[in-house]
Amino acid sequence: MQQRELAIRDQVVNADRAAGELIDINSIRTFFTPLADALLKQDGGVLGKVLPTTACTGASGLEERKFLAARFHIDMIVTSHDPRRPNFSENTDIHESLLVCRRRAKGERAKATTFISLARMPRDADEAADWLDAVHRGRRSTAHRVFRWPHQQVAAGDWTPAQWFNGELARIVGELENHPALRPLGSTWKLGPTGQAAQDSWKRAKSGNDENATLIYDSISAGLRQSMAGEPEQWVVPGGRRAHLWERVSRGAGNVLLALRMDTVSGRLSAVRSNQPTFGFGWSPVQSSAGREGRGLCAWWNSTPARLLLLNRRSKKLTYPKWSHSNLRSVPVPSRVDLKGDLADAFDAAKELAMLPMAQGDHCEARRIVDEAAAAVLQRQTDELTTWRKMLAAEPTVSNRDDPSS
Repeated sequence: MQQRELAIRDQVVNADRAAGELIDINSIRTFFTPLADALLKQDGGVLGKVLPTTACTGASGLEERKFLAARFHIDMIVTSHDPRRPNFSENTDIHESLLVCRRRAKGERAKATTFISLARMPRDADEAADWLDAVHRGRRSTAHRVFRWPHQQVAAGDWTPAQWFNGELARIVGELENHPALRPLGSTWKLGPTGQAAQDSWKRAKSGNDENATLIYDSISAGLRQSMAGEPEQWVVPGGRRAHLWERVSRGAGNVLLALRMDTVSGRLSAVRSNQPTFGFGWSPVQSSAGREGRGLCAWWNSTPARLLLLNRRSKKLTYPKWSHSNLRSVPVPSRVDLKGDLADAFDAAKELAMLPMAQGDHCEARRIVDEAAAAVLQRQTDELTTWRKMLAAEPTVSNRDDPSS
């Protein structure tokens, strides 16, 4: 079988190098796009394909998205946001999208792509046909949302509206990504070790009797972690399969720790702050994050704009995203000067308050406080961020409801 796969890849590479370069011999999924491109008619060929929704958003799918947009008009992308039926395929529970694209006629002008978000999956083929007819006729429905994304964005591989039920959030995130008051975290701050590096070189202990014992954040549990300020709770000592790296991990400690994963439904915090520099399992420390700018960074990272930026980088699973260091470094943050101002004050005012899950954002006093400070940095009206908070709370991947209007 593997020899056959290699032969197919080589055949595609010899016929069309650009198509062949999409194939990863370790992933059978990567064969389908170049093969479909080779088999379809050059005049009027139509391609329909089910793919993980994160393939529309993640960095690993970027080249495939650009390839498809260069050779086809990306006509429609349909995504299920139904908490009970997020998938089109059998035997999976991840969110999936249905891609429909077609060859462009000679001289045809590039057009926008239609993103269709389903609040719930159609019950049968007849209902699906009715909904599609409603889309084409422009009829409104609570069962779906329609959002059109410019061709230039799609051609660049930006298909991020697929992950949002309310496509307007994709537009808001696009503005935040390019906001002049923000710059990527990695341009200013260094991240310490990943949670995996910590787990590989340290092990849990029952007490701090060991001379090298230290306290760390062991859990991202929403039950345990409820406010931005809190001290680490778990003793650890050097140990594990890479125990020789324990000192390196320890040197990367920081006062502010960023979550490396999150449950979008029940999760509360995307960053915490400790009075003493530390690290964690499931967390990544920001080095040199003491003082007011560190407190401001923690407040920003828990604000609604930062949550939107983080969720726009979801991988693996929309309801339980995981972020790499590369993802975290790319998230835009305010300058150190802005962090020292209103955002640091917001942290001090809200640090002991319970941060409610995102679905309850409209009732969360801590999030209201940090959002007011974020609005000042972004030079936006406070009411505007209140609207963003409500829009995010209504997302099915956040509320776990198939009726976003409820």
